[in-house]
Order: sequence, then C-alpha cells, then structure tokens
Amino acid sequence: MELKNKVAIITGGASGLGRATAIRYSRSGANVIVADTNISEGEKTAELIRAKEGTAEFVHTDVTSENDVINMMDVVKGKFAKLDVLVTCAGILLSPNTRVDQFEVVDWDRVIDVNLKGTFLCVKHAVSLMEQPSSGIILMIASGAGVLGGSSSVAYAASKGGVHGFGLTLAGQLKPLNIRVHVVLPGNMATTLKLNVIGEIAEKAGESRKGAIKAQLPGLLKPEITAELLTNLVSDIGTSAQDTLLIQSAEWAKIFEDQKRST
Repeated sequence: MELKNKVAIITGGASGLGRATAIRYSRSGANVIVADTNISEGEKTAELIRAKEGTAEFVHTDVTSENDVINMMDVVKGKFAKLDVLVTCAGILLSPNTRVDQFEVVDWDRVIDVNLKGTFLCVKHAVSLMEQPSSGIILMIASGAGVLGGSSSVAYAASKGGVHGFGLTLAGQLKPLNIRVHVVLPGNMATTLKLNVIGEIAEKAGESRKGAIKAQLPGLLKPEITAELLTNLVSDIGTSAQDTLLIQSAEWAKIFEDQKRST
C-alpha cells in the first residue's frame, strides 16, 4: 500500500474532493484526519473510512480560525506525533455572476478568509509537524479561475489566484526542509459547491435550477478522478513532480480512465 503508515490531513473533508481524497488515501493505507466545519458530514466521511477498516478521525475545524487550526495540529501530534501530508481542499464560492461594483464586502471577506487565509493558516502550523519526520508534502487546491481565466465570482478568482502565488513561493521556501509543495488546478468537478453555483446562476437568469445542473453534469469531472491524482502525488510516483503546477480537464480525465481500463 503506497501510503501505509502515512498521516494525512484533508481539510474540507466532509464532501466533494475532500471526502473522495480522504477515502482514497485511506484505501492506500494512510491514517486520515478529516477536518471540516460540517460535523455530521465530516463524521460520515470518517465512518465510511472506518467501515472499510481504515483509520480516520474527524476534527471539527474552521480553517479561518487560528485556534481551530492549532487544535487540529495538536490532535495530530498527540495521536500520531507527525504529519506527512496536508491537502487543503476547504473552499467556498459566494455571489456568482455578481458584478464587482455590486459585490458585497462581507462576501468578499468570507471567501478570502476561507480559501486564502485558511490555506495559509493550515500550512503555517503544519510545517513544524512535517519537520519532525524530515519530510512532508503539501497539496494546495487552487483553480483555473484566477490563473488561466476568470470565474463567476470575483472573490473566488482572487482567492484562488492568491493560493497559486502562495504555493509557488512556498515551493522554494520549504524545499530546504524536504517539504514538497504542489499547486493543483482541478477542472470543474461535480461537487456540491459547483452544482450549487450552476443552480444559483440558472435561477438568477430565470432558468430551471434542476435543468441547468442536469445539462452540465455530464461535462464535470468526478471528484474520485482528481483524488487519484492527489494519491499519485503523495506516493513514490510523485517524487519526480517537484514544484509543479498540475492542471486537469475533462479531456485529461477521459484519458486517465481509458488508461486505467487498459491496465
């Protein structure tokens, strides 16, 4: 098992890519910390892992709160005494298709806090735990929004562009500590966040929420496909992918699935 005895924190682990990654890591032998504000769904992720005889613990964590993040790291330190992998999946998107002059400051602040500040706080407090085994891997989930193009939300684009720049800076800064940093730009995924955005945009346009989601769903990536990539990055395969920016698309996913079927 490629991740046997590894300890991994997955923020945003209650749903979507976070849940898919937590389950996939456990299947590869990792001890998983599921971090999220959603207690019932976070516990459900941990229960799904334990039902398959994996090791998982849910820690209620608001990534915008430094005290919560410190507590999460203390739980990891007390239970495992080390941290091998941090995956920052926690993220939100507010006010899609709202022009910048009509965008509420409270929504801007909330998105920046969760997506950018939350990523910073988790990385800040993970480094000391990663130094103890003298190695670590940080996977930062950014987006093509703010890097390759725009977004339906100005705050989301700004926050993910910030994560991108933060990750590129960290890659060089943490390399002497033997900590690898990867910024991952997934394609559009069939997550609760994405489906809600599609529905909200449709409703604003006076269209059917259900119809819009049904029409776009076939073109969306499955979170499980991205979770496979995130597993490869933290396994021995990923050692050759130092300091890289990885971009996914629906086309990439089709190639990946075709290759899996042929092996």
